[in-house]
Amino acid sequence: MSHPGTTEFDEIARQWQSDNGAPAVSIAIIRAGKLLHAAGYGAATPETLYQTASLGKHFTAALAILLQQLGAGIMLEERVASYLPELPYEWHRITLRNLLSHTAGIPSAGYKSLELARDYTDSEIVRSIASAGALEFPPGEGWRYSNAGYVLAGIAVGRRSGCFYGDLLRDFIFQPLGMKTAHVNSPDAPIGYVREDGELESAGYVSPTLNRVADGAITLTVLDLARWEEALSGPWGAQVSEMFDETLLRNGEPTGYGLGWSLSRSEHGRVARHEGLWQGFSTAMVRYMDEGVAAAALANLEDVDATGLAHALANAAVRQTST
Repeated sequence: MSHPGTTEFDEIARQWQSDNGAPAVSIAIIRAGKLLHAAGYGAATPETLYQTASLGKHFTAALAILLQQLGAGIMLEERVASYLPELPYEWHRITLRNLLSHTAGIPSAGYKSLELARDYTDSEIVRSIASAGALEFPPGEGWRYSNAGYVLAGIAVGRRSGCFYGDLLRDFIFQPLGMKTAHVNSPDAPIGYVREDGELESAGYVSPTLNRVADGAITLTVLDLARWEEALSGPWGAQVSEMFDETLLRNGEPTGYGLGWSLSRSEHGRVARHEGLWQGFSTAMVRYMDEGVAAAALANLEDVDATGLAHALANAAVRQTST
């Protein structure tokens, strides 16, 4: 799993772990779709499982795009009220694309009112999200990051397809791409850590139904993410490349977000990234698309900068390429 020049990656990751105190950290660096280096530090190996938190939004978005490409009855421009009758009439213009691009205008209060330790049916989750009342803006006319929107997207895709969205992820993405340990969180999903008064404590309990919704509830390893990057960089990735097209509002204003990815530009050209922070995990993946370099960083401690680590690793890979 290592190539010449990987000592620098180890030094960056070890220093980051020392600075942040995460019990387990795993990294992967990929160039031109090929794994350059994967390693674990502290209690981790490259095979260590982590919850993705919101990093898993990639997969919800990719699934919807893929099902549309395959003619499986999913349409991004379709209004989701057809499959989510619990939504109020005032929300009837929301499309699946709005949910995946954070342009639906859904308030966060309804989703935040759910009790994390309690189990819910899908219908109860939808009703709770809908209880927030009026939309913050008309669909397509504003942008606001929304976990609730992705939860609704997963339920809508599942209802339209007649099965749990996690089974669709398994059948259409994880198994075909060889992501051998990736799956939607199960009741025995790993638990990370939070810092309380300078001490590490296990993150609080989250019920199984709230820990398997589509805003990022996936367990995987950095090796799974390396296989994901290999697929995105190859012919398969053309099917879901729409994820990396920046969403524009109705007035033409860019949002800095595609579908499941934050998009920007740097000295490296186009950059796609996403991070996650949930239940004691900090996760990130960055793609320097014009350089053909990607890096993933997974840690089992909340409130640390996994994105900074991923960027540092990607930058090191670019430097090695140019020397």
